[in-house]
Amino acid sequence: MRFDLIALDLDDTLLHSDLSISEANRAALRGAHKTGAKIVLSSGRNLTSMEKYARLLGLAGPDDYIVSTNGAEIVATATGRVIAEIRLDARLCREIVDCLEARGFAWQIYENGSIYFKGRNPYTEEDTRLTGMPNFPIEDEEAAFARGQLKFVVPGEPGTLPALRDRLLVDFAGRVEVIISKPYFLEVLPAGADKGAALTILAERLGLEMGRAVAMGDGMNDIGMLKAAGFSCAPANAVPGAKAAARWVSGLTNDEDFVADALGRWMDPA
Repeated sequence: MRFDLIALDLDDTLLHSDLSISEANRAALRGAHKTGAKIVLSSGRNLTSMEKYARLLGLAGPDDYIVSTNGAEIVATATGRVIAEIRLDARLCREIVDCLEARGFAWQIYENGSIYFKGRNPYTEEDTRLTGMPNFPIEDEEAAFARGQLKFVVPGEPGTLPALRDRLLVDFAGRVEVIISKPYFLEVLPAGADKGAALTILAERLGLEMGRAVAMGDGMNDIGMLKAAGFSCAPANAVPGAKAAARWVSGLTNDEDFVADALGRWMDPA
């Protein structure tokens, strides 16, 4: 197949469990780039924690973009200029926090390359390990909320988050998106935040057709782009919903170079 756009999730898809990009995956993406395909990293991470991977892959030129924060933001990689974004407004931020705290949940936000948390817990340290961003207790909630937020992350024991997700979807119906991005992380995003929607906007900006795009992802937050792309792939370690949304499911995991295998199987060589 000939792909004009390749959209890649990072964690548990392109990245190995040690957060590295293998040489096999890098070589496969170099080969894909030679065919003229535009490669776009699409992640729940923000620019700060995505930028190093974009630069490692040579995707930080003047016409390179990333989809970050699960589709709430499209950013020009080289400059950090925001091309499009949607935010939770100040009033909604306060409502969300009040709801979370009333149910005994901690929460965290991301600003200026750092994690700011209300309620320290072991999962906050795990977030620092994953993203490389330091964490600090939040000191001025109202100032942070006044600017709006791209998302809230709610850390918690895996068994507690599905019920919280269901409750938030009822309490904030039509006003937010709620996903479980890791078994221990729930995310509250602005209504309409979705990787598939953001990629469609970016493709139009670049003059590309989503019908000639391939998306690869493993999680609930990847389902939108797996459905939006003309072709889509999921690794063996993907959640059931992502596997159901993908056109092809690999027998290999992210730690077995699923991305390289998928491109080798399905993409026409240069």
